Amino acid sequence: MKGKPALFAILLGSLVVSSAEAAITFIYPAPKTQVKRSDYLILKMNNPQITGIRITVNGLASDTMLIGSPEYRKAFQDLVILQPVWDSGKNEILVEGFGGEKVIDSASTEIFFKDRRAADVPATYKANAMHVLETEKYCSPCHDMNPTTTQMDNNLDKKNPCYGCHKKMATVNFVHGPAGTFSCAYCHSLKDTPKYKVPLRDAPLCNECHADKEAEFKKRKFLHGPIEAGMCEICHDAHGTNFPSQLHQPINELCLSCHESVGAGTHVVRLSTGGGHPLKDRPDPSKPGSGRELSCVSCHNPHGGDVRFYFQNNSDDRMQLCQMCHNK
Repeated sequence: MKGKPALFAILLGSLVVSSAEAAITFIYPAPKTQVKRSDYLILKMNNPQITGIRITVNGLASDTMLIGSPEYRKAFQDLVILQPVWDSGKNEILVEGFGGEKVIDSASTEIFFKDRRAADVPATYKANAMHVLETEKYCSPCHDMNPTTTQMDNNLDKKNPCYGCHKKMATVNFVHGPAGTFSCAYCHSLKDTPKYKVPLRDAPLCNECHADKEAEFKKRKFLHGPIEAGMCEICHDAHGTNFPSQLHQPINELCLSCHESVGAGTHVVRLSTGGGHPLKDRPDPSKPGSGRELSCVSCHNPHGGDVRFYFQNNSDDRMQLCQMCHNK
């Protein structure tokens, strides 16, 4: 959370459990694990004298949050559910429990947030598994932790057992169809280990619905590397994002995360200004009136094409590509 405000919001929702554990417990993420989403931090205090907590992540501390009121205890007892803002990579977490103005208990751990900016995950961080018996016992008093396939596909959000905790996935600007209708069981299995595992990933799963794309790709002479490898999820998020087509990043940022040399050098042609062909910050002349901004996909089909550089007009003649916009 370097350089960012410590944004923690206690979520409204109730989890009730009784336990005689001795120290503050990190329920989710579990200590020394890796996570791919900055969604929740769930703690159990195990000490009725704790009336306030302060969270410090990578040296940046939150305000003290009060958890000792009768209303809070009635709803949550000694559980705390927060929405963290993790840093990319390693996050060192310190939880301090206050009795009045005095720290009476504390616990610390570290987790690794693997977003697209993060380096490779060190072997010391194991994959986090929330839906295991040891963890679900904290949730089961209020949540149905053993739903049926029919329940997992219930399109009425309040009747879908997944919705309560995972509704945030559908609050982005561009939501994938199955996620938007909470058809969770279409991709997630109740029978596999770990629980709710996705048995198929990337193209084998995506092509079950997007058969038209599979047929289109088979006709192309040249395929973009991720498409040829069947790695749909390297560009697209299966649930949704704030970017069109559920891309992980804005178009150019996503492309340049692999094609770094394009952003560092002169692209296509050197102009009289000394720079290369613009890549952004102006309307896309190939799609007039669309409101779309110029980007890599103005010229290149991100999936593939019939010519080497996947030109949108499928012509080997580069000047014909230029004439899509420069038609004078």
